[in-house]
Amino acid sequence: MKKLLFTVVLALPTIYFAQETQKDKKCDLPANYQEPAPDKKIQSFLKKVDATISDLRKHVAIDNDCNESDIVFLRISEQKGNGLYDLCVKGKNLKYKRMGSVFMKANENPFDVAK
Repeated sequence: MKKLLFTVVLALPTIYFAQETQKDKKCDLPANYQEPAPDKKIQSFLKKVDATISDLRKHVAIDNDCNESDIVFLRISEQKGNGLYDLCVKGKNLKYKRMGSVFMKANENPFDVAK
């Protein structure tokens, strides 16, 4: 009985997390989806340092080897000093962040130099 219980307790989280990762890989958007509009004041400020939404679109297109038209913004959360962006790039969910005027993937740490 203990072995069966142990197997069930071990298998259920594994199955749950395996399903979660499959969901995160795709983004299915409706045909009439409209991208969120960025704040115009912040965008005009960021234009001075080339860190606008269109600059991020170019950066992501180069990073993922795709066209700029393949990139769809799902969520934009930005301030003058930083920003977080959820994107759908060729059917995959990606997250990018901006620190100052530098864009990078959300899981990257620019201060981690030890490799």
